[in-house]
Amino acid sequence: MSSLNNIALSGVRAAQVAIATTGQNIANVNTPGFSRLNTVTQSLSGPGGLNVGGGVEVSSIRRMASEFKNQQLWRATTEQNYYGARQEYLTALEGLMAGEGSSISIGLDQFFAALSETSATPNSIALRQQVLAEAGNLAQRFNGLSSNINAQVQALQEQRSSMATEINGLTDNLAMLNKKIVETEAVKGDTTALRDHRDSLVGSLSKFASIRVNETPDGALNVSLSNGQPLVSGISAGQLQISVTMTGEQQVSLSFLGTTFPLKQDGFGGAFGGLYDVEYGDFRPNMAALHEMADQFADKVNTILTSGFDLAGNPGVPLLSYDPTSSTKLLQVNNLTPEELAFSSTAGETGNNEVLLELLAIKNQNITVNGSSVSLNDAYTGLLGQVASNSRQNQADLSSTTTVTQQAQAQRDSVSAVSLDEEAVNLMTYQQAYQANMKVIATANQLFDDMLAAF
Repeated sequence: MSSLNNIALSGVRAAQVAIATTGQNIANVNTPGFSRLNTVTQSLSGPGGLNVGGGVEVSSIRRMASEFKNQQLWRATTEQNYYGARQEYLTALEGLMAGEGSSISIGLDQFFAALSETSATPNSIALRQQVLAEAGNLAQRFNGLSSNINAQVQALQEQRSSMATEINGLTDNLAMLNKKIVETEAVKGDTTALRDHRDSLVGSLSKFASIRVNETPDGALNVSLSNGQPLVSGISAGQLQISVTMTGEQQVSLSFLGTTFPLKQDGFGGAFGGLYDVEYGDFRPNMAALHEMADQFADKVNTILTSGFDLAGNPGVPLLSYDPTSSTKLLQVNNLTPEELAFSSTAGETGNNEVLLELLAIKNQNITVNGSSVSLNDAYTGLLGQVASNSRQNQADLSSTTTVTQQAQAQRDSVSAVSLDEEAVNLMTYQQAYQANMKVIATANQLFDDMLAAF
């Protein structure tokens, strides 16, 4: 009877562990990154050849996780956050350039409309004043748009610095968890919660950069950038450092085990790489294009005006000033009176409008922007169209990668996530097993009592 009792007792103990495991799963159903646990049992052999067996024992508590599916999810997360980081700024840039109050095209149309109206009566002070006003408005559009783009670049750089700080915190914590996991597993301790936490941190890190992850035999996790540069190796963590150049640009370097080396941000991946690509693929090229437009427009206007004469018969003076070093005042209207606008091609002829007509012709003349020869209006329309096109394509890519990430998350969850329906079935199954084994113990005791009573 003792053999039967021992078998049933082992079943009770196994059922208790299985019930506890199920309870742990149910308790963590809403815990981010939790991987469900599964009780693994094995039968025990009996002491002799004719023995039926020795019952059951729990051989392990298995953490249900798939490295392959985790890797898929991390890669998908990297792609989604790359396009997500870009879209935030592309939307802002498109809105700035398309806004009625900041559109250079609208400003040019209003400036040339004022010139056209003045061409009929070039000696009209009121109309000349209108030309000066529209020139000021156009300059303000250039300055306002350039200033707003520069503000977006500064916001982007602040976000990059914040991301670097967050990345450094994640790599530090990963190295710390590596140390705890290696030490715990060396003494056969439980590391399921530690591994869940570590996988969750890797998932967070994958939002910022494209990473490679591999586990070493001792249980530590090594993490590197896609180009192989190390972020975490065992208990050692790399740290990103950001410095600012004389031109106001940010440079990123990686410090690891006492050595610091520069990082190329193109191809970085993730949100961190998305910031680089939108800064150098959209913001800075459009800022440079605005400077090219302002410089060539000011040069054309000033060249024509200095060839004419004002109402007093004096030689013309420049109307506009271009500052290549400024992002907030790249184009300024000089302090001219309406009378000083040199619209006449001959001194003393106040009704002469030949120079003014030359100014009007600038509207259809080409300038060089980004290596292409186009008119002023077409140059700006092309810039806006390119930004809009980039934004639409990025939105499509973001939508696609979001779907891929959701699918990867679902595949990961199919292995690791807790299903309350499944756990409810398990709970009933293990409870029945527990009760059945208790019934076996009661039966064994009854048989033993009956045997004693027979003597």
